[in-house]
Amino acid sequence: MKLNKRVLLMGLSLSVLSTMSFAEQASNAQAVFNDAYQNYLNAVKTKENMQQAAEQAYTLGKAVYGDNSDNTANLAINYAKSINGYGKKWIEKRFSLYQQAYTISVNNHGNKSLETVDSLVGMANFAPSAQKADYYLDQVIAIANTENKPKFLADMKLEAATILANKFSYEKYREAKNYLEEADEYYQANLPKNSVEQIKADFLMASFAEGRKRYDHAIERLNRVVKVFDENLSYDHSAELTAHSRLIGLYEKKGKSDEATKHCIAIAKMVPWKESQEQTPLYRVEPKYPKNKARFSKDGSVVMEFQVDESGFVKNPQVLSSEGGLAFEKSAVEALAQWRYAPKFEHGKAVAATSKVQLDFKIRR
Repeated sequence: MKLNKRVLLMGLSLSVLSTMSFAEQASNAQAVFNDAYQNYLNAVKTKENMQQAAEQAYTLGKAVYGDNSDNTANLAINYAKSINGYGKKWIEKRFSLYQQAYTISVNNHGNKSLETVDSLVGMANFAPSAQKADYYLDQVIAIANTENKPKFLADMKLEAATILANKFSYEKYREAKNYLEEADEYYQANLPKNSVEQIKADFLMASFAEGRKRYDHAIERLNRVVKVFDENLSYDHSAELTAHSRLIGLYEKKGKSDEATKHCIAIAKMVPWKESQEQTPLYRVEPKYPKNKARFSKDGSVVMEFQVDESGFVKNPQVLSSEGGLAFEKSAVEALAQWRYAPKFEHGKAVAATSKVQLDFKIRR
């Protein structure tokens, strides 16, 4: 009996020691995760190494919190959003992470819960087909409808319109258009013109209008965006730059080069011209492939030097070298003459500058 008692006491002692060791290990794992998560937050602020930091936080957090924790779902979403690769591998990786988060949220909160919305939107964004994307977005809208929050519903419709328009416009054009118009109607009635949501809607409405060759309506929407930034911000913004750039193309399509010039100059003031850089066209017309060259699958290239004048027009294009013959040269010069650029600025004034470009003609085989 005494021996048995000693054995029992020894077993209890080892059990206590084992429990303390496990607790210490868990504490250490939590501390390591906390450091990794802080590193991720820092990466988000600096916008450097986000994907690596998010992956590490996700891996460590999953070990700490387990496969079925809301924390793990959130870390999976963070990781998916931070991935910057665009190949098939990364598209599938994003979808898998959002799917994992969705499964966790459904198990913990139900398939009609608000907690599933982020992962549903993510799955729609990286869905393998338009039908799948539409299916996930229908669920998002259904959930938003139950929340009795009109702005949230409008935001989800804008999100759905953006995904369908950008990735599945051919198959889901009508659905995207309907979502966008409903969101835009709410924003125009309830939000100021300088709201982020209204600006996003204006951009997308302009894209739909341009796609249907309703250039005047597209111009109206983008000019609204430019006006918002001119009246409300003392600094330049990438969205303003994009609006100016798109307006140049639209005005050129309407044959209103003078109007386009205003936006060429606006961009030149926003983006300082550097001596070492080649100027990038804001509006370009693709050269026509010479029929006699296309008939015999002949490739070619043309290098040209030209001036960008004070208004952003191309002047005096000269062929420096070419391959394939005079037909390519003629086509390249004719196209280049229609391009528009932001002029170079010196001491606050637009001046002419010399630039170069190479146009390549290649038959797809």
